[in-house]
Amino acid sequence: MACASPPILCATCETLGSEKKPKPGILLCTGCQKHFCSQHIVQHRQDLTSLLENTVLNERNVLQEKISTFDKQQWSDNIKVHIEMINKWELDITELIKQSAACARERLQQIALKEGNNLQKQFAVLSSEIETLRENGDYLENDIDQLSNKLQQLQHDIEHFRIELTIKEISHELIVVKALTQSVSHTVAPKPLVQSVSHTAAPCYFVDLLLTSQKPKVSIDLSPEPLGPMYPISDQVIAFSYECQLPTLDIVKKSWASLRGIDRAIELHWSSHLKRFLVLAHSDRKNEPNKLYQFDLYSENAEEIWVESVNLRPSRARNFKTLTCFKNYILIVVNNKIEKWLVSHCNWYNNEQNFTDWSPPISCKPRDDIECIRMNDRYYALVIKIYSHQSQTPMFSFQLRNHGMLTLYCMETDYNKSPDRMRLISLPNECGWLFFFCGGNNNCCYVLDNDGKRYDQNIVLLSNVTDIAVQNNLVFLRKKVANSTNDVLEIYEWQK
Repeated sequence: MACASPPILCATCETLGSEKKPKPGILLCTGCQKHFCSQHIVQHRQDLTSLLENTVLNERNVLQEKISTFDKQQWSDNIKVHIEMINKWELDITELIKQSAACARERLQQIALKEGNNLQKQFAVLSSEIETLRENGDYLENDIDQLSNKLQQLQHDIEHFRIELTIKEISHELIVVKALTQSVSHTVAPKPLVQSVSHTAAPCYFVDLLLTSQKPKVSIDLSPEPLGPMYPISDQVIAFSYECQLPTLDIVKKSWASLRGIDRAIELHWSSHLKRFLVLAHSDRKNEPNKLYQFDLYSENAEEIWVESVNLRPSRARNFKTLTCFKNYILIVVNNKIEKWLVSHCNWYNNEQNFTDWSPPISCKPRDDIECIRMNDRYYALVIKIYSHQSQTPMFSFQLRNHGMLTLYCMETDYNKSPDRMRLISLPNECGWLFFFCGGNNNCCYVLDNDGKRYDQNIVLLSNVTDIAVQNNLVFLRKKVANSTNDVLEIYEWQK
């Protein structure tokens, strides 16, 4: 005969111990899954009612009071900051559009004037040719046919003078506002509250493509202390030049080192081969040429370099104008002569066998000035200040040359915005040359590829980027953060 299972006792009775004999739990609470006797099930319901009133209802009442006051005071304060951000963005994008339109109008006028002058010159040449034939009287039927064809062609060029105008749409949504909400039990995806009309997305290239297709590999809040331009030393260390200091950031450890720099520095270039900075500095005496130093960052030893150059007369002062470092090469512009040094040790400047130079008119025309020079595995890039008899204001020309110093193309640039604050950077994979300037209302950022095609980097400008640097396949971007005194350093990896 099977044994009967023992009865389930009341959960409340069991807590009373030996004071009273426990009664069977004949009623089940489907909430807590416990059994109660007929007496204690009533008490259990009373406890639940008390819990509801003393906790949930009290919390509801407190929250109701907060919501009523929040709607009047805190709501306005909470959105005020975001309204200001939207207002600032509106002003920035409006100013950017105005600048782009002004540049386009100016460029249009320049092209129209240039083409108009070209047509006038063609007409003058053709008219002179006709007058010469009339005076000499030695023209034949084929001469008349040729002149007639040239006149018809020139008339066609005048009547069908065309300018190609391409207006790019702004890529992605202009602005999106999202509410980040969470429910009690699970997270809800961000819900768009306000969204502008999206446009047909225009393709992004170069740094703009990084910003729209990637998240930063590293993001670090920078010190609120003043920091100057960025100079990557390796994939893990970056220095900032400010006055005569070189605060240095270890990206992996996120730690800072306060190092001393060189006073009156104009340019700094890190030589990965020498593990030193090459520093161009103003002389401490008036009307004396710039000085060139080889600077050990960690020992803080600065050695002034007087490069013993080939074919240089000792009586002539060396006027160092600009320089660059690339792998085991150093390019120095001295008196508009380009000197290329192959670096093998710290005394590289005493070894004339590792020296090549180009003088005017190969380096530049005798009356022009080389303002900037860069190098990669395939090209030299130069910015040259060109003086003209027709204009008192010089223009700046970007010239791309092969390693034999043959000019592949040249074009006018925006370098005259502020030459001392303009960055010219060779992008990874030798794919192009980045021009970047940030200062006041004249911000600009664009890339020239190796065929001379220009790509404006509008996403960079809209992202409040204040400085750009490149090290190997890493792109370092320094950005301003809204409503914060700290900038942020973002590092992206260039995709091959």
